[in-house]
Amino acid sequence: MLNEFLQNQAALYAAGTMTAKEREQFELVLEFHQELRECVTGLAEVGAAVMLATQSSTGALPSPGIKSRLARLITKRPQHSAQDAMVMSGPDGLVQWINPAFSTMCGYTLEELRGRKLGPILQGVKTDPEVAARMRRAVSELRECRETILNYHKSGSPYWVDVAITPILDDAGELLWLVARERELTDPAVA
Repeated sequence: MLNEFLQNQAALYAAGTMTAKEREQFELVLEFHQELRECVTGLAEVGAAVMLATQSSTGALPSPGIKSRLARLITKRPQHSAQDAMVMSGPDGLVQWINPAFSTMCGYTLEELRGRKLGPILQGVKTDPEVAARMRRAVSELRECRETILNYHKSGSPYWVDVAITPILDDAGELLWLVARERELTDPAVA
């Protein structure tokens, strides 16, 4: 069951009243939250039905623009690049969800990572401790951050990754989730 905060966010998203930044953060949550995706789809369908019923009862037909906007709302899903690896952790920093791209990038499965902190698993001998400390500090201060860091694959081979961490907060400013979008780099100078 979705809490009131998530239900309200779903309604704002379906209505198209979120700012671009709010929408972007909400779409991060939609990536891993199936029940929330279903709620948004249902709200968009209800909105479309109400809009069409209202238009039909007045005898006016909906414009092609309204039809296409409603169709986009119903079918739109967050469209991240297939290269984007994503991981979600709870307020305690413990992994709750990863997407297949993350598993491919680091070599670990969700079963191996669930309930664990990623730093000790993915960071190694040549990982810059200052970069890791900046990331931890941003997370503890509930700030977004973006860093390039050297991580280690399950096999032990190092890889450079661009990491963007977004804290997802409720209306009271309490942390709900931390979502990291990561992209492996062939050359750290690319970041």
